[in-house]
Amino acid sequence: MAVAEPTLSAAVVLQRLMNVDQTRFTNKSLRTVQMAVKAWRQASALENLNGDWMTPVLPPAKSFGNILR
Repeated sequence: MAVAEPTLSAAVVLQRLMNVDQTRFTNKSLRTVQMAVKAWRQASALENLNGDWMTPVLPPAKSFGNILR
């Protein structure tokens, strides 16, 4: 759910969960869902930051050996 629609609010996520199972999820679950959504977003952001899209444009500088002799 978080991957397919990353901009969903925790309240909307909770509403969808309540539609699936009203005995397990109630309005009192909002804070728990908020924390879960926050964790999903942080994990997604870290995954994006560590992804292949950040490949370096320039090759690494060549080493000139020990220049501090």
